[in-house]
Amino acid sequence: MHKRLPPLNSLRVFAAAARTESFMQACESLYVTQGAVSRQIKQLEEWLGVPVFYRTHRGVQLTPAGRQLSTAVETAFQHIETVVQNLQHSNLRQQLVINLPPTFATRWMAPRLADFQRQFANIDLSITTHDVHALRDVRNCDCVIAFSDQAWADCDCSALMVEQHVMLSSPLLWNGAQPPRLEDATLLHVMDGNVRMPMWEHWCAAQGLTDVNPKPGLSFSTLDQVINAALVGAGVAIVDETMVTKELAAGSLRALSDVKVAGPHGYWFVNLARDAESRALVALFRDWLASQFDAPLAAATAAASQPEALDGVLTA
Repeated sequence: MHKRLPPLNSLRVFAAAARTESFMQACESLYVTQGAVSRQIKQLEEWLGVPVFYRTHRGVQLTPAGRQLSTAVETAFQHIETVVQNLQHSNLRQQLVINLPPTFATRWMAPRLADFQRQFANIDLSITTHDVHALRDVRNCDCVIAFSDQAWADCDCSALMVEQHVMLSSPLLWNGAQPPRLEDATLLHVMDGNVRMPMWEHWCAAQGLTDVNPKPGLSFSTLDQVINAALVGAGVAIVDETMVTKELAAGSLRALSDVKVAGPHGYWFVNLARDAESRALVALFRDWLASQFDAPLAAATAAASQPEALDGVLTA
C-alpha cells in the first residue's frame, strides 16, 4: 500500500458506513461486528488527523471532511470495480474464428461442440462455412479446415483425415435383403462450385464397374444435401462414412456392400494464427481435433448430435 494512502480496509469500512451514515448498517453489509467498524473508523481518523463522523446520541453524521472523502472513495472504488470487471472479461473470454466445410460443420463438428465447451468453457468459437479453396479466399480466420485432395501451398497445412467412401441408400429402395441395382438407380452427386465431383467415377474405377454410367442423376451443392436426399429415398449416394455414422447405426441409411474406397479428397488443418494468443488457441483447438479423430463419438453426446445444434451459425 502506498504510504500516503490510509489502510485499504479502513477505507472500505468507511465507504460502507458513509453510504448510510450508520455504523450498524455498515457492520451488517460487511458481516463484521459494530466494534470492528468503530475501530476501523477511529484508525482512519487518527491517520487523517481529522474526524470523518460526528457522533451523537442519535447516531453518526459525516463531517465536511468525511463528505469530501466519501465522494473520492466512492469514485475510486467504482473505477476499480469497472477496471477489474473489464480485465476479468478480457482474460476469461477468448474467441477462436474458424472456417469449416458446410457438411463437416453440420455433421462432424456440431455433435462434438458440447465436448469442446465442457473442456474449454472460456473459449468462444466463431464458426463460418464460407467457400474457400486456397489461402487467398480466407478472410479474418485463426484457422481453417479445408476440403481438398492436397495440402494448401505457402502455409502451415497438415492432413486431418482422408475420406472413406461407402455406397448407401435408404432402406426404402431395398427389396427385402436385396439392395437397389445400380443400373436402375438414380445416382446422387455433389457439386464443387460449378463442377460435379467425380465420386462415382472414382468409385466405379476402383471397383471395376464398367456397366454403370456414373454421370446421370441428381446433383446438389453440398454433401449434406446429398445425404438428406438419400435419407428420403431419392437415390444412391457415395458418402464419406464419417458423415453418416449416426444414420448407419440407426438403419435410416444402409450400405449396399462392405466395400470402402479411400479418398482422394480429405480434410486439412490450416493454421493462420497471427500472434501469440492466437497461436496458443489454435494449438489447443488442433490438439482437441486430433483427440476427436482418434476416438469415436461417445454415446453421451448423442443428444447434441442434431444439425439444429448450430442453427443460425452454420449454413447448409
